[in-house]
Amino acid sequence: MQNLIKGGQRQDDLWTLVEEDAPIPVTGPIILPLALYRAQKSEWDAADRDIGVWLNDEQMAEDVTDSLDDLALIALRFPKFADGRGFSKARLLRERYRYQGEIRAIGDFLPDQMFYMGRCGIDTFACRTEEEAATALALQAPFSVRYQSGTDSTPLFERR
Repeated sequence: MQNLIKGGQRQDDLWTLVEEDAPIPVTGPIILPLALYRAQKSEWDAADRDIGVWLNDEQMAEDVTDSLDDLALIALRFPKFADGRGFSKARLLRERYRYQGEIRAIGDFLPDQMFYMGRCGIDTFACRTEEEAATALALQAPFSVRYQSGTDSTPLFERR
């Protein structure tokens, strides 16, 4: 069973996450480390396949702004659940840079953080275990009204 959550439900993951110094699959959509993508940008942009990149905790949203039109997916790696930089990166990508592609959370995040991650613009979550994915889906149900603004809706007071 896949542990990928998108659109409020589990889905099969068609993407291959390429770790640092790992072999790159010949076919299919891939998520490359940003440094590897940048080193061969013209080749990847000319490739006849979907390309995404992942940002580590030290890389910024601004590091990919020149490639947003070429990237189908941007994954944000959370090195530990207490690290909130991914929230800011997602918000910047959606609001300031108007990125319309998929933003995926990977790494160490908690199921109860996913609602807030979604409010910041992350729309896909790569959970580590099947149990974590089930818990995350159960935690999404209680939220039916959003008071604050977010990338996913207008605030309640503006809807009058």
